[in-house]
Amino acid sequence: MRLVLGGLLLLAACRSPSAPEHSDSPPQIAETAVASSHVDAPVTAESDAGSDAAPALVPLVAPGRFVSLDVPNFRAAIVSVPLGATSRRPIMVALHGNYDRPEWQCEVWQGITGGFPFILCPRGIPRDDAPKSENRWTYGGLKKTQDELMAGIDALRARFPEHVAEGPLLYTGFSLGAIYGAKIVREHAQTFPRAVLTEGGYENWSAAMAKSYAKGGGERVLFACGQTACKYTGKRVAALLERDNVATHVAFGGNIGHTYDGKVAEAIASEWAWLLEGDPRWQAR
Repeated sequence: MRLVLGGLLLLAACRSPSAPEHSDSPPQIAETAVASSHVDAPVTAESDAGSDAAPALVPLVAPGRFVSLDVPNFRAAIVSVPLGATSRRPIMVALHGNYDRPEWQCEVWQGITGGFPFILCPRGIPRDDAPKSENRWTYGGLKKTQDELMAGIDALRARFPEHVAEGPLLYTGFSLGAIYGAKIVREHAQTFPRAVLTEGGYENWSAAMAKSYAKGGGERVLFACGQTACKYTGKRVAALLERDNVATHVAFGGNIGHTYDGKVAEAIASEWAWLLEGDPRWQAR
């Protein structure tokens, strides 16, 4: 399925990823990374008990944990839905990498979050150099990707109006999705005040960019890494962000390769409470 320093070299790594990114098997979700050990079970009304929010809603019903979402002018996205939810749930977005699949992103993040939020996984465009049997995807440039993301958010809110919470979204992206993500969150800091950028997204940050993100509403950033180069560069960017009071951590799954599942997912899960601290919409978990 699934950095060397420098944007061009990292993009090359996305096109020729390590063995896990080439695998046709779904990503591995380590048990310790899964917030709930029963992710196949729908979220029950008891899961929302104790929340001080509005009265319980009718439990959310959908064809399955993962649904296809029609996005006007773009290909259908994949959404992980919080089956059985009786309260409004936040949205997080998960952008895949180059030569990746949106289904894999939704699956891994569904495991990390225990299926609590809505997870929007945009599809992008097909890799025209990959056999159709491999079902691999990329994105058609930053502007088109941003437009697809915003259209997907609108479509998700329209499909589940009673169960989607108001307020900011959590941005996550892997590799190319993280590279684009760093630019997207800086431009839309109020919409995405918190972000997880995995194996990418630490390129081309400057002190001025960090200050702009903080001034626009940026709050917390988690850099997640499966390679040593990512870890050390992420720490340098974290220092820039911290100067402007954007809390930043680096989650390191070990020097295991350009990937987002397995040990990297476990490292992200270990930082999950910190990342979402202070946001009451997530506290019902």
